[in-house]
Amino acid sequence: MKVYEMVFHKGTYEQTNMFYTVNSQDSRKHFVEQIRLELDSEFNEFKRNCTSPDKAALLSLFKAIHQESRLHVDSMAKDFIQNSEAVFDRYICLDVKEHDIINFK
Repeated sequence: MKVYEMVFHKGTYEQTNMFYTVNSQDSRKHFVEQIRLELDSEFNEFKRNCTSPDKAALLSLFKAIHQESRLHVDSMAKDFIQNSEAVFDRYICLDVKEHDIINFK
């Protein structure tokens, strides 16, 4: 049995991955949508929960990071959905890794 690990490399040490039983355009599209939801959720959670006295400055910084992350995903989405791989730069990319799973019965 094969399992497909879809990976969003966000930088040198950060990534998001999900596992799928098929590597299709639909599953890759779902993965991209989940990444977008995760980015939006992180930003909204920060807005709700930040209690720092410097909240305005931190919010401005986090908003810029959020917009940049969305730009990365949006610019790679079409290539990834069509080709199972997309590269923004040396550290930021989307790809699919195929894994063989052993069935024990």
